[in-house]
Amino acid sequence: MDTVYIETSIVSYMRQRPSAQVVLAARQLLTYQWWNDERSNYQLVASQLVIDEASAGDPSLAAERLQLLAGLPLLQLDPVIADIADEIMSRAILP
Repeated sequence: MDTVYIETSIVSYMRQRPSAQVVLAARQLLTYQWWNDERSNYQLVASQLVIDEASAGDPSLAAERLQLLAGLPLLQLDPVIADIADEIMSRAILP
């Protein structure tokens, strides 16, 4: 079974109010469909960084995001991961 890393935007899209912006609304819809229809085909993993990000913001939405992440195995943090995350953020690769 393939492994999929669940990063923060996935659980954020799942718990945001539907967007009026077409592109964002499409991302939300596709994420919701994948979560409901496809995730069982993969071993899902996350990291403590995702837990920390999902915990921030509105307490009610944070609780919902954390509920989606509950029970997922967490990857061990490696210093290289922080470098990769910094590079992703500096290049704006993820929305």
